Amino acid sequence: MPIKKIIPICILFLLSCSFYAIGYTREQLEIFKLNLVDGSEPKFYFVKLLQGSHIVIYDKDGNKKQSIQPIFPDNEDGYKKDKYQLPQKYRQSFLTASGISETDNLFVYNYEYNKLYSFPISKLEVFAIGGDCLPTDEKYYLFGFALALNQLPQDYDPNDTTFVYIGKESPFAQEQLTLLNWQKISDKEDNYLAQAHGLHYNLWTLGKSPWYPDYYPECAGLVVKNDKNKILLDEVLTQEYSLLPLNGKDKDHEYKKQWTGKLFKNKPLVVFGCFSIMGCPVIDFIDSPFSKFDIKLHCINKNNWVAQ
Repeated sequence: MPIKKIIPICILFLLSCSFYAIGYTREQLEIFKLNLVDGSEPKFYFVKLLQGSHIVIYDKDGNKKQSIQPIFPDNEDGYKKDKYQLPQKYRQSFLTASGISETDNLFVYNYEYNKLYSFPISKLEVFAIGGDCLPTDEKYYLFGFALALNQLPQDYDPNDTTFVYIGKESPFAQEQLTLLNWQKISDKEDNYLAQAHGLHYNLWTLGKSPWYPDYYPECAGLVVKNDKNKILLDEVLTQEYSLLPLNGKDKDHEYKKQWTGKLFKNKPLVVFGCFSIMGCPVIDFIDSPFSKFDIKLHCINKNNWVAQ
C-alpha cells in the first residue's frame, strides 16, 4: 500500500562553510523537513536528505568522484514496497554524499517548549520511501534517516515548531523564542503590530475578499523597526513565497507561525513564519549582513513529492 499522508515538520540541517562578519560566525544553514509518515504501519518520522537512486560523491574541487546506481540491484518485487532499508554496503557512500559522519548527532529542537533531543547518527537506519505515486524505479524514492515514534516523547506533537541539526554539537542557543502577538492597528484595517526584544514588528495582509467570506488574515509583508524608527528588516511577498496565516485562532485551527528571538548561537536575532517555500518557513536575520540566502531550504512537496 503506498504511503498516503505525509505531515511536514520543519527541520534544520547545518553544514559548515564558515567565515566571519561583524563578530558573528557566518555559515550556510540548510533546512530540511522531518516528516511524520502515518499512511503505513508502524508510523515513523523521516528526514529526507537525498532523492533518487544516484548517490554522487564529489572531490574537494567539486568534480564528480563516484556515482552509485542502482542502490537496490537485487530488487525483484518491481518496486511495490513503499519503504526499503538501505543496504549496509552503501551506508558510508550515502553519508559521504550527504556530508554526514557516523560520529555526528541528530539534534531535534522544539522551539515552542525549548526542548532539545539528540540521537547518534551511528544508531539511525537509512531508508528509502516512496510517495503517493506508485514508484516504477529508484528515482521516485527519497533517501534519509528514520526515527521511530518512541524515540521522541509519547506526547510529542508533530507540528511546525521543530528544527533539527546534524553535526558534532548543537547550534541552538536554547533561549526561549517569542511567539509574536499581533494587534490590529485601529486606523489601518489590514495592518498589525507586535513588539518583542525592544523591536516593533509591522505586518500587513492582503485583506478580506468578497470571494472568500471566511478569509483568515495571512502575511503579505513585514517591516521590523527599532525604537528610533530605523528599518532593520523589510520583507515582502514574492512569487516564490506562499502565504502563512497570522498567529491566532479561527473557527477550526490555532496558528503558531510567526516567531522571533535568538535561535542560533553566535548569530543575530531571527524572525520567521510569515512566508514559506515548499512548506518550509522563510527565516530572516534582523539587522544583520546575513540574508535569507544564507539559509538554503530543502523541502518536500507532499502532494507530488517534488523535492527542492
